[in-house]
Amino acid sequence: MTDTQKTYFICPAPPCPNGKLHLGHIAGVYLLADIYARFQRLAGHRAFYVTGSDEHGTYTLVKAQKLQRPVDDVAQMHNREILACLGALGIEPDEFVRTTSADHVENSLAIYQTLKDNGFITVKDGVQLYCETCAEFAADSLASGLCPDCSAPTDSNLCENCGLAVPHARLKQPRHAPCSGPLSLRPIRQAHLDIEKLAPTLQQAIVDSQWPEPIKHLELSWLRESLRSLPMSRHFDRGVVLDDPEDVAGQTLLTWFEGLWCFDTGIRRLCAREASDYQQVLASPDSRVVFFMGQDNRFYYTVGVTASLLGRGFAAPFNQSIQDFSTLEGSKFSTSRDHVIWADEVAKVVDQNVLRLYLASIAKPFGNQDNEFELEGLMAAAQQLHDWEARLRAHARQARQVVNEPLPARLAEQVERYTHAMDGLAFWDALQAIEDFLDNADITDTASQWQATQVSALLGMLAPFIPQWTQRYAALYFGADWAAASQPLSVPAWPLPQASFPMIDAHLPDAYIRAYKQRFRAAAIA
Repeated sequence: MTDTQKTYFICPAPPCPNGKLHLGHIAGVYLLADIYARFQRLAGHRAFYVTGSDEHGTYTLVKAQKLQRPVDDVAQMHNREILACLGALGIEPDEFVRTTSADHVENSLAIYQTLKDNGFITVKDGVQLYCETCAEFAADSLASGLCPDCSAPTDSNLCENCGLAVPHARLKQPRHAPCSGPLSLRPIRQAHLDIEKLAPTLQQAIVDSQWPEPIKHLELSWLRESLRSLPMSRHFDRGVVLDDPEDVAGQTLLTWFEGLWCFDTGIRRLCAREASDYQQVLASPDSRVVFFMGQDNRFYYTVGVTASLLGRGFAAPFNQSIQDFSTLEGSKFSTSRDHVIWADEVAKVVDQNVLRLYLASIAKPFGNQDNEFELEGLMAAAQQLHDWEARLRAHARQARQVVNEPLPARLAEQVERYTHAMDGLAFWDALQAIEDFLDNADITDTASQWQATQVSALLGMLAPFIPQWTQRYAALYFGADWAAASQPLSVPAWPLPQASFPMIDAHLPDAYIRAYKQRFRAAAIA
């Protein structure tokens, strides 16, 4: 237990329920959030995994139209698939908030009203793209064009390539996705989050934050050079409907606000479950909100969501884990091109522990653009985990005596390095610390002394990454009540029990390797 127990609300961005989750989604967002939650729990803190599904987005609507099914039915179908994909990798949210749920709608309106009462929402003249052919306003992915900042193809509101907000007035060559016709701008009255008023507070909060330096630099640059209010409402039939003020009544909140606010609804649910006061919990200095997302969500989490917390009197997020898009054999994961690996399907043929270890290893510092999934990397992870397993078994088999001493300085240094990396969301450094620990440990097949503390410390560092595998060996050697520790603990029974369960296969199934190469490398081979 730590001296001061913290409560972590670990909140990965809500996926849009228009399909299953592929390994790019899992690797960059949902797995890292799970690893971090497990680490904080092992460190003695309370940690809750809170996410949901963004059901008011246009992607779900388009998918429902394609399937000719009610949109709510399609959302529910894909929600089940999303949860199955998470479960296949050992990820179980503590709260999963559907943004169509009554309590989320109520909470979103309450957040909006509080920001309005505090003077941070203004209604002003704005514009929205309109299709003359279809006689309707366009929103989100229904309006596409070129980014005004980087010229990449983009939807309205946000550019996935550069991560910046794209106001309708600045979208280049706008076209309506349903009919491919041109879009024109029409004046509307529109609710805006007044970032200008919040800018001094927001700027100081970012400067003082634990956020990664590249992220701090980007958002501080935007506040200095591109500061403007952010539209919060638009004409769109699906979403959280506003009824105040009168000149925006009937409009819906942008999903870049209310969709991301599902974390807040989830925290409210957790507080209600424990009969705790939501305001006190979120305002407590011992509570920490940490967001996990891909690069496409960066702007609205770091600016919009952060501003909406500050504008209600709460602290800025404690940290933000932001990953570049993962690539698969050199190209971006793409559902439309069938260039994906679905999480639930691959978990049926590749061990969960191998998948978790490899997917965690491809995470990189934001901006490196090096989050590459390759078959050889997955194969190497299977071999590495098999080798670790063989080493642990051989060490237990050869030992003639249990040694239960404090870690030597060379290993304690790696544990400290690991802890610092995990606290700072630097998962790549944490994995390197684990490897360096093993390189210097006395866990060998020739040692006559079984190093209880060293084995326990190793299992403790691996536990957040591969909990299923770790628990097998922790229970075997230390019993069901084992808790991660790098200090001397209860001496295991002697003689040491020998593992009877099968080892991780060092090789991936041949059929899977053949199918992978045929699917993703056939053109290159030809």
